[in-house]
Amino acid sequence: MAWRKVWIWERELKGGTTYCLRWHDDRGKVRTETVGPDRKLAERLRTQREAELNSGKLNESPDVSYEEFKETELDAMKGRLPESSWGELERSRRKFGEITGVEELSDITPAVVEKLLSRRLGEVSPATANKNLRTVKAALTRAVDRGHLEENPASKVTQVPEPEREIRVLSKEEVQKLLEAAPSLRWKALISLGVTTGMRRGEMLALRWKDVDLEDGTSWVRNTPDHHTKSGKNRTLGLRPHVCELLGHFPRNGPYVSHTKDGNPMRNNVQRDFGRIVEKAGIDRCTLHDLRRTFISHLAMAGVNASVVKELAGHASIATTSEVLHAGDAGSTPVGAGQSSLRRAQRRGERRIRYVSDG
Repeated sequence: MAWRKVWIWERELKGGTTYCLRWHDDRGKVRTETVGPDRKLAERLRTQREAELNSGKLNESPDVSYEEFKETELDAMKGRLPESSWGELERSRRKFGEITGVEELSDITPAVVEKLLSRRLGEVSPATANKNLRTVKAALTRAVDRGHLEENPASKVTQVPEPEREIRVLSKEEVQKLLEAAPSLRWKALISLGVTTGMRRGEMLALRWKDVDLEDGTSWVRNTPDHHTKSGKNRTLGLRPHVCELLGHFPRNGPYVSHTKDGNPMRNNVQRDFGRIVEKAGIDRCTLHDLRRTFISHLAMAGVNASVVKELAGHASIATTSEVLHAGDAGSTPVGAGQSSLRRAQRRGERRIRYVSDG
């Protein structure tokens, strides 16, 4: 019988290189064991695991503890997710262990997953509970791929129905009141960016001066190591003249367009501060993300095709776009339009919510 190999897999993560061992078990599944940053330790363990594999000891597929699987999973996903998403993943994995109390990965059954879903439905919205279920299913699929489980115990657990979300779309008058209540030039610009470009909060806060061309009226949302866009893609957006004028008055004392006094990107308390602006404006409750929804909905009302809206909004899936577009009907802009067509479509939506900025 041919000698079966164990090989070393180098993974480049934000914290540096992590070494893993990989081999094929008797079922042909790839098994993975995370070692850590020590190359010499990985080489010693490879020799040991290779001997065990060829003596039959590694074919017994010993149980993997849930804690060990959780740490391996978090390590594997760290370089693939934005920091905030990774933090959410870490919290969900910890919550799973606390709610279910499982010790071994093989202890997870459909009933255990149902228990998690039931408990989460008593704590969060159906949409969030379903999201938790999807992350569990994806993780257990990876456990099957690594040879830790024969089948995914969550595969037959179904999501619960979700009530239709109400999309908060601001009127031109409400946007004007927000601008009048904004306490600073920077906040006026953030509100204007959100409602005329549809940028996400994280995208606005991560925007750098090198990503803005005020003369051409263009901004670029970039997927970078410091900021992962939600879809993992870059996109180009037009800037309205009054937004360019606002940004032109900003002091450039740091790389970020929106920054703290020490030049770092704004992170903390942004939503809280926006809530105070909403309260001062005297309008119904809304969030920064509602500015994005307003932009997307007004594109639809202007007759822009859903495929074009998808490109401008940076959605990974047309299904996400369609969900938001129930506030208006998409029209006849050609599918697969180039950048000039996208800019024209953006302007069509902007004209529906044009307002006067007091700079």
